[in-house]
Amino acid sequence: MDKGRSFIVILAAIAGVTVTLRLGWWQLSRAEEKIQYQSQLEAQLQLSPLDTASLLNSPEQWTLAHRRVELMGKWLPEKTVYLDNRSHKGRPGFWVMTPLAWSQGQVVWVQRGWVARDPIDATKAAPVHTPTQPVRLEGRISPGLSQMTELKASVVAPFQAGQLPIRSNLDMQSMQAMVSEKVSAVVVQTGTDSDGLSRDWPVISKTADKNKAYAFQWFALSGLIAFLYIWFQWIGPLRHAKQKS
Repeated sequence: MDKGRSFIVILAAIAGVTVTLRLGWWQLSRAEEKIQYQSQLEAQLQLSPLDTASLLNSPEQWTLAHRRVELMGKWLPEKTVYLDNRSHKGRPGFWVMTPLAWSQGQVVWVQRGWVARDPIDATKAAPVHTPTQPVRLEGRISPGLSQMTELKASVVAPFQAGQLPIRSNLDMQSMQAMVSEKVSAVVVQTGTDSDGLSRDWPVISKTADKNKAYAFQWFALSGLIAFLYIWFQWIGPLRHAKQKS
């Protein structure tokens, strides 16, 4: 093999080994991030619930994602929104979102549960009951609502009277715009099913197994590139030379 071609081969081998090694280490770092996140999540869930007094004294605690809360408040049922395309055990349906006035001038938007979509009319859902009297809410602080892909950005039209208030997504800006009170956070309601809603939410977890498997694959590919270079550039030619001598 001429020197120019040999130089190109060694550069390609070095580049291949370098890139695959970096990708392997990156996957290991992602795995470590998920392990730390899972540890923090489990630690938050083990702590005692935050109550109204605690949150009023230290409102920065609303940033503690997954921390359990216990609140007394009153629903604002006229502000309820149905988030579309939220399936549950393979069935189409909605997440029901209702703000809860938990303190004077303050609300939390509550992901109350899942309700099935009407099998005939997609703009309707099974009945949902919203108590008018004060309620005791058990839940956990949400890190944020998942966002569904929308085909195009558009101006959200106001809800029409008599129609189910359906939206694809809700963000903090739109939630704040829909109420006059200050929005403290989004809370996922936990506990037993009630009000016509299902609350058997998926278990929150972030496993690092997939990232570790990807890291192994990248390291294996790196080793294969190095082995093939050594074999074809060194071992193979030496064996060929010995056979000719």
